[in-house]
Amino acid sequence: MSGQHIDPELNDVLQDPELLRLAGMLSQAETQAPPLDDAFKSALRRQLMDVAWRSAEGKDSWWRQWLSPPRLSWVGAAAVVVMIASVVIYTAAQPPGGFNEIIVQSPQADQSAVALRQPILVSFNQPMDHPSTEKAVQITPATNVTFAWNGDAKMFIQPVSGDLAPNTQYQVTIGPGALTKTQQSLAAPTTITFVTQPSTPPAPTPSPSPKPNTSLLTNVQQLANIGDGVQYSPQWSADSGTVYFVTSAGALESVQAKGGSASTLVTDGASLPAISPAGDRLAYVRSGKIFIIALPSGSSVAEIDSAATALTWVNDKLYWGSGAGIFTLGDSGPVQLSHSPDSSGGVISIAPDGKHAAFQSGNTLLLLEVATGHTVPLGGVGAPTTFQGWSPNGARVVYGGIVADMNGRTINTLPAGDVAWSAKNRILLGSETAAYSLRPDGTNLIKLADGTFRLPAWAPDSNTFAFVRGSALWVATAPATPTPPPSITQATTVVTGFMNARLQNEPDKARTFLDDAGKVAYASGNPQLIPSSDLQFKRFYILVAEVDPSSTNTARVVVRMVFGKNKQEKVAIEETLIVHRALSSDPFFIDGVSASA
Repeated sequence: MSGQHIDPELNDVLQDPELLRLAGMLSQAETQAPPLDDAFKSALRRQLMDVAWRSAEGKDSWWRQWLSPPRLSWVGAAAVVVMIASVVIYTAAQPPGGFNEIIVQSPQADQSAVALRQPILVSFNQPMDHPSTEKAVQITPATNVTFAWNGDAKMFIQPVSGDLAPNTQYQVTIGPGALTKTQQSLAAPTTITFVTQPSTPPAPTPSPSPKPNTSLLTNVQQLANIGDGVQYSPQWSADSGTVYFVTSAGALESVQAKGGSASTLVTDGASLPAISPAGDRLAYVRSGKIFIIALPSGSSVAEIDSAATALTWVNDKLYWGSGAGIFTLGDSGPVQLSHSPDSSGGVISIAPDGKHAAFQSGNTLLLLEVATGHTVPLGGVGAPTTFQGWSPNGARVVYGGIVADMNGRTINTLPAGDVAWSAKNRILLGSETAAYSLRPDGTNLIKLADGTFRLPAWAPDSNTFAFVRGSALWVATAPATPTPPPSITQATTVVTGFMNARLQNEPDKARTFLDDAGKVAYASGNPQLIPSSDLQFKRFYILVAEVDPSSTNTARVVVRMVFGKNKQEKVAIEETLIVHRALSSDPFFIDGVSASA
């Protein structure tokens, strides 16, 4: 019983030693568990299965799910992958050689056709000290270079000449003196070797391509040097074979239109040359007098004491103008034809027929009727005052690009340029850049050539003309004068333009086809210039067009105008238009109208 625990209360209850011995034996005995009943086992199994099913069907807490063994295994695997990837990326990001070795590289290394226009690029795997690295560079062949950096790991070596030498092997050595930012030196010299491409042979200079000749002129040639600042247009002989001109020094000379040496008729002081229509005499002004010489000899015919400002031959007589008026040479001397309208003004030019003269009075250009002394201002206030010429018959005057009749009424307008009007009603326009020709009515505008064409002058044949270019006198031949279209074609062209303007509701444009009488006719409102009604003006067509038998300058054109609504044509009316022009060189205008249903 020694070492055994005896309940003290048993000592008080069991005083008998035998009882104590039996109690000790019982306390040391191991009692086996009674066997479980089969029914109890079955009930316990069912209870455990029910608990398991309820756990599987219910939602457990999120932390129990995440900490479940399958999930913990996946999380562990992912962590391992991330760690491996981090190691790989870190290793790849390290520069070649790590930070214990300096690696020198160049994209040009071992290349055999390096472009000439580029620097030499040297890159390092570590940040480098600029001064020591630049000092450690040696180049073969010896080359003067400059350095530039992109950060601390890329160095650009640029030849001072700008380009690398062609077809040359370069060796760029980085010596041990090159230091990193941490003062680590290059272990051994590193040499970069490359060869540049051959030099590109210069492209052959292309031979200048001949410009296409767009000139319509022929026989263009220089005749004579006349100097700068020439003021007077050349004069032609009656046979179109000789040109007379005044040089900038005032010499009166002549030259054959075919070319050759110039002949001097007057050595100096000559101005205002004017040749007679027959070509046998030539007048000019010198020292305040008018001189007339015979051609071709140059012998003196007459001398007139008059300070003329304009000279013109009218048929076989010489007319001149001065501050006093208009004069002609009679059998016994000068004869005054008209007095000056303004003693402070002067005559600029006299018309070829001698009936009118252009007179400058202050800033106003006047048209003077020689027989009556009556004057008409050319243009209104601020109108152009530059006189440009006459028509060959003297019935039209040109000033400031305007063609006007002898009443000052505008007939037509011309493009800018120096004007020459030929005997065949062909106008030549010369400028500093080109020459054009056109009909006086403004049609058939043709560019003849590019270049300078100043002071043009038609020869009597209306094909050859002289002009000034630079300091020289030139001559050229223009294409043959185009034949104008028939009068009826010109008239119907005007009517078509007029009707199209009305159809397109352009009243201002439509009025440009009307003369004064035509404007009055349409101003009455019957008929209307721009038809307005419930019906729309749809279209028009010409029914009849005929030239007046008594005059080719008047035509009658009947036009049918169709009106409708939407797509339906409902009404047609007819207008009879009278188309008229004063001269064959003028444009046609609509002069009158009558309407009928």
